[in-house]
Amino acid sequence: MLNKNKARKMFGAALAYCKKNHKDELEWAKGIGPDTFNRLTVKGFLGIYCWVVYASGFKVSTVEAIFPRLKKAYNGFNLESLALMKSPIKALKVFNNKRKANSFLAGCKAIASEGYTTFKQRVKVQGISALEELNGIGPITKFHLAKEIGLIDEAKPDVWLERAAKTCNTTVNELVTYLSKENKMKRNVVDVVLWRYGADKKLGL
Repeated sequence: MLNKNKARKMFGAALAYCKKNHKDELEWAKGIGPDTFNRLTVKGFLGIYCWVVYASGFKVSTVEAIFPRLKKAYNGFNLESLALMKSPIKALKVFNNKRKANSFLAGCKAIASEGYTTFKQRVKVQGISALEELNGIGPITKFHLAKEIGLIDEAKPDVWLERAAKTCNTTVNELVTYLSKENKMKRNVVDVVLWRYGADKKLGL
C-alpha cells in the first residue's frame, strides 16, 4: 500500500531541489504538451530521438557532455544528409557505442524512407506503439520519447522512478498518479522532478 506521507515528503524535497538547482528543466517540462508535438520539426524530433537512444543506460551528465558533438557528427540532424550517410563513423569517434550509433542511423533512414510528414501523422494516429518500431527504442524508452515530444503526458518507469516507488511501498503508476493529483501537476513533470532528484544522487537510494 502506498505510503502517502513518505511520498509527500520525498516529492516535496525533490521539487524544492529542482526549483533551486534545475529551474529551467522544470519549466521546460511544464511547457511540454500537445502543441509541442504539433509544432515538432524533423530536426527537433531527431534531436530528441538521438538523446533518448544515447541516454538509455548512461548517466545524464555523460550524454550532456557529448551531445553537442554528437549533433555535429550527425550533421545537425539533417534528415536528408542522414539518409545518405553510409556509416556513423563520426559519431563513433565521439562516443564509441556501435549499437546506439547504428540504431539511431537506421531509425533516421527508416523515417527518411517513409517521409517525416507521413511518419509524424502515423505516430499521431497509432500513438506510442509506433515509436517502439524505431531502432533503439524499447518498451521503456518509448515512454521517454513519447513524453518528451508531447505525444502523451506520462512518466517513464526507469530505475529512479522504480526506486522511488519501492521506497514508498507502491508502483510507479500509483506513485505518479497520487503525486500528480496531490500537486495538481502533469505526470510528465512529476517524472522529471523524481528522475532528476534521483539522477543527481539525492534520492538516498
